[in-house]
Formats: sequence, C-alpha cells, structure tokens
Amino acid sequence: MKPDRVFVYGTLKRGQSRENCWPRKPLTVEPATVRGTLYDLGPYPGLTDGNDLVAGELWQFAAQDMAGTLAALDQVEGYRDQDEDEYRRVILQCAVNQKRLTAWAYHYARPGARTVASKIRPDNQGICRWPASLPYAVS
Repeated sequence: MKPDRVFVYGTLKRGQSRENCWPRKPLTVEPATVRGTLYDLGPYPGLTDGNDLVAGELWQFAAQDMAGTLAALDQVEGYRDQDEDEYRRVILQCAVNQKRLTAWAYHYARPGARTVASKIRPDNQGICRWPASLPYAVS
C-alpha cells in the first residue's frame, strides 16, 4: 500500500515560500523527523540518505487526494522520473510522537552540488533543520 503522507523539510513547510503549492488540504500536519543528510543549496535544502536526524513536517492526505497532491509536488520539485531530475521521489520512514510511519519525500539527486561545506550540521538538540526564515527570496 502506498503512503498517504508526505514528509517535507524545506520550502513546502508551513510558513515557507512554497507552502501555497499544496494542491489539496491536508488531514493533519505534524512535526516529524527522518534519518538522512541535509544540505543547504541556497534558496532551498536537499535531503539525501544519511544518519543524521532531520526535522520536518509530515502532511497526511485523504487517499483520494494523494495522486493529485503528488502530481503537483512532482512539478514543484522537478521530478519526472528521469536521470537528470533534481529530486527523486522516495518512500521513507518518519518518526512522529514515538511512532514510525511511511511517507513520500523528495531526495536531492544531484551529487555534484552537495559539498561538505553545504552540509547542515545538527543543532544542540542533535537535529538538522533547514532555516525557518530565509535571508533571500525564493521564486
């Protein structure tokens, strides 16, 4: 069974520049974490496989809304299931209130843009977070 949730960690979170790109209203939005490596790519972040704890939000949708939601988010993230895509859509495990839930997420797929300098380090709570407010505009 495919997930009815989407984990986001950057510009699609509430209060961020692309929050209005969600085509459907969620049933719930909860704070969540995943294991991975988070990179600051300038106007947006990129998540890859890794062992750090990465904070984000878990958006849950009605089953009938998932296809339309994923189609719209695929456009936002530039995902077409092609080798040259900037992101690829994956299924991963999220932690929410001591529960493990599966969700769709977008992993950054261009290894050349990731550098040690752009890796977001864990904060004093051991969690990697993309900045809540941006010093520059995102179009």
